[in-house]
Amino acid sequence: MTDAMDTAGPNGSADRSTFRLTDHLQTPQYVRLYDETQKLKERVNDLTSYQQAHPRPSKTPSSREEIGAEKKIQNQLDQLEKRLRAQLAMTRTVYRACVMKVREEKAETAEKKAANDALILGLHNLKYEEQSLRSEIAAAQNYDHKYTKLPLIPTDAFVEKYPPFADASEHELTMARIEQEHQDRVELEARRQEKLKQKQKLIAEVKKSKDDLTKLDGMVEKFVEHFGPVRKFLDAE
Repeated sequence: MTDAMDTAGPNGSADRSTFRLTDHLQTPQYVRLYDETQKLKERVNDLTSYQQAHPRPSKTPSSREEIGAEKKIQNQLDQLEKRLRAQLAMTRTVYRACVMKVREEKAETAEKKAANDALILGLHNLKYEEQSLRSEIAAAQNYDHKYTKLPLIPTDAFVEKYPPFADASEHELTMARIEQEHQDRVELEARRQEKLKQKQKLIAEVKKSKDDLTKLDGMVEKFVEHFGPVRKFLDAE
């Protein structure tokens, strides 16, 4: 509908000389209702004008001419009333059609509004989910991962040592390097455990040798102690 300000005068009041209601009717139903209403107005004016132009006589007609004239007037009034009732019925029919159309448009508008509200809600949910995902991605990117502190083999050296990974992605290379570091550490730990066992074995052998030497020293001391008198006798001779 055209803005009402288009028909406003200098002081903000509507300029009735240029205002036309038909210019503000946008649907065929409203245009037809307006036309039928105008016709109904014409029928009412016709009947009213005819009644005013032919008032009922103050006395009952007595002559044939008066009776004929009164009958003619009554017939015209009946015809005008009949036309008025027919036009009123048509106007009511068009009005009901307009009401049904308005209800249909309201229902359609409500349905579209509900669908639009659902889309807006879905959009808000997607934006919230996007923000959450961005936050999680940022947290993951800034997380102090332990693997960054591992003394991994350099990428170039790893690819040179393992050519099948030449076309691997950065993620695959990182995982492979971590796995290789794990295997190297497992191997080093196995070697350390083996060396530890060897060390414990050597310690046990050294301890046993030390104990044997200690026993041997005791035996020598006892031998010297037992043969002391013999030595003295030989020295005296």
